Amino acid sequence: MDAIRFNNFSCYYKIKKQIITAINSITLQIDQGEFIALIGESGSGKSTFIKACLGLADYFDGELFVDGVPVDKIDAKKGNFALVHQDFRLYPRMTCFENIAFPLRVIHTHNDEVERRVYEIAKLLGIELFLARYPKQLSLGQQQRVAIARAVIKNPRFIFFDEPFANIDPLKSVELRLLVKQIHKKYRPTIVFSTHDIAEAFSVADKVVVLERGKIVETGNLEQLRQKHQSQLLKAYFQQ
Repeated sequence: MDAIRFNNFSCYYKIKKQIITAINSITLQIDQGEFIALIGESGSGKSTFIKACLGLADYFDGELFVDGVPVDKIDAKKGNFALVHQDFRLYPRMTCFENIAFPLRVIHTHNDEVERRVYEIAKLLGIELFLARYPKQLSLGQQQRVAIARAVIKNPRFIFFDEPFANIDPLKSVELRLLVKQIHKKYRPTIVFSTHDIAEAFSVADKVVVLERGKIVETGNLEQLRQKHQSQLLKAYFQQ
């Protein structure tokens, strides 16, 4: 069953009086529970792809269905969606426990259930000892673990990662990749993971989608793309 389906979909935005095409006539199917990575240089359309899936596209044509719902009917606030940014976006005056618990507090989850679920996800992500601390008392990698825990706490059907490890030390980002794979294995959400790091994309995802100037130029797993790659991005990578 497809979880996300683009049919000849284009997305635009305005800069002053100029119309810019961010996504250009793409057709793509992402299956339920699949883990895909978007790769491409800055301006290739990765962030717009994610915004469109969240129902945040202002100007578009073609078709986009997420969980069977047309893009203009998507309500990302209903709880089936989670988004992890590269800049964490934690609440500085809340402890890590309360940052993670916040999505459950919003829907008035019982305190015992909140505590159980926070400690469960904190243990999985290795941050159970930091729950009483505030974000400024943590390293960048630890802050991103808290942000990931907050995204996962409601067990959403879709998790979108928008270049989540761009600000993280390379060695720490390797650890975080493994944790994201563990989350996918345990909870089986549909994941769309945006990155400019090709090695990172191949290390986490079932399938990689290469974007150039808003167009999908290649799709496949590591072996498929190793054998047949057309984009300059992948040619440079495989020739290293």
